[in-house]
Amino acid sequence: MALGSWATKSVLAPSHREIYLYALSGLPFLTKGGRLADSPRLAVESIAGRRPYQEDSVFAENLSDGRTLVAVADGMGGHAAGEVASDLALETLVSALEDGEGLAAAFRLANERVHSGGTEPGQEGMGTTLVALLLDGDEYMIANVGDSRGYQISSDEIQQLTEDHSFMAEAIKQGQSEDEAMRTPWKDVLTRAIGTQEEVEVDVLGPSLIEQDTAFLICSDGLYKVLRDQQLRDLFTKSLAPQDAVKSLVIEAFEGGSDDNISVAIAEYGQVPRATPPSKEILSYSPEADSEHFSEVALQAEDLEEEPLPIVESAKEAVSDGSYGANSIVGIILAVLVALAVVVILLVG
Repeated sequence: MALGSWATKSVLAPSHREIYLYALSGLPFLTKGGRLADSPRLAVESIAGRRPYQEDSVFAENLSDGRTLVAVADGMGGHAAGEVASDLALETLVSALEDGEGLAAAFRLANERVHSGGTEPGQEGMGTTLVALLLDGDEYMIANVGDSRGYQISSDEIQQLTEDHSFMAEAIKQGQSEDEAMRTPWKDVLTRAIGTQEEVEVDVLGPSLIEQDTAFLICSDGLYKVLRDQQLRDLFTKSLAPQDAVKSLVIEAFEGGSDDNISVAIAEYGQVPRATPPSKEILSYSPEADSEHFSEVALQAEDLEEEPLPIVESAKEAVSDGSYGANSIVGIILAVLVALAVVVILLVG
């Protein structure tokens, strides 16, 4: 992501913190301890993709006061600076909210810290996007600076809740089509970011009521610049649960040609109607069980100080979906059945 004349963008390693036990198809939600809860089901996925480094940072977790924060930051300013900016922005955001600051005030504090850090050697001019969803009881607020997005998915539509602060957004407002804006050399240029100026204007929506059977999707531009809004909703409704959805979305964006880091977080209340009927089996998830991450994928780029990471030809090679073990078991069962059939034929003969 670039601001003004900058043309590089990067992001920090993600947090994988989905720790809910939940049931589908109208069954009551359960917390990790098995208690009935109104908490949303959370899931995150973040990969470097075709970039040789990761500059996105993702947070999806309950705060100490019971509110839930879901946020994505997409850093810029080069490898080291982008990592620091996105991580520092989220760290400051969480700390400020824990200290009782409002959402807009927490964004401004994040801006101050990132801007101050941008005076350090090797971090000059660093910045980051920041989008944050704050869930409090039956209400939500969402704030953003930059072009990371927040969406709401319901039974019949997907709605973008945030407004991009980018050249593309301004060009579209002036009458250009999205396809035309995407072809310009300024398609990654931001008009507003965290940390690049002493002060920043923060867009805040809410508080608004949370509807039952609705989901919120928070993402970096590495996702939506490849997948249109309706594609995002279609992939979500084909999934059984939020964790399936984030993996499907990241895979589709990667295989669709995204050349950027890709990050997505989902918070779902109730059960948004699915195209595929969900199982009624209670599912469990833990960070320890989630070894299904993407491997880093390297670009053949010049002037990179780091050694390139292995190239992954297919996103499905980089995400383990557990099918190997299942296929092995099926294969064994089929082999036993075939052997039994041969024995029966020989005996009858």
